Amino acid sequence: MLKYAEQYKTNRIYHISYQKSKDKDRYFRQHETELILHDGAENMLKRLGIDTKNLDVEKFRSDYNVLYSKKETLRKTYQSTEKDITTLTRKLDNLNRYLDRTPMQQEITGKKHDKNRPTL
Repeated sequence: MLKYAEQYKTNRIYHISYQKSKDKDRYFRQHETELILHDGAENMLKRLGIDTKNLDVEKFRSDYNVLYSKKETLRKTYQSTEKDITTLTRKLDNLNRYLDRTPMQQEITGKKHDKNRPTL
C-alpha cells in the first residue's frame, strides 16, 4: 500500500501535465512509464479503498514504521521463546535418559498418578 501511495504521489505531476498537454500523444510517448505507473498505482489504491484525493503518504509511512517495529519486537520474542523451548526439550530428554524412562513409561506413570488422585 505504501509503495503504491509513493508511486501515485511521485507520478501525479506527469498525469496532471498529460491532462493539460496540447499534444497528448507526444507527451504520452515521452512519459509513458510514469503515466502507466501513476494509473496502476491509482487503480490499486482505489481497489484497496483509499481515497486518492486525500492521500497522506507520510501518515502511511509512519503507520508502517510503527507496525514494522512491533513486528521486529514480536519476532525477537518469538525467537527467544523458540530457543527456550529447544533448551527445555533437550533438558527433558536428558532427564528422561538419566531416569532411564522411555516415552511409553512416562505415559503409564502419568496415568497411574492421575488414577490415584481423588476427583473433586
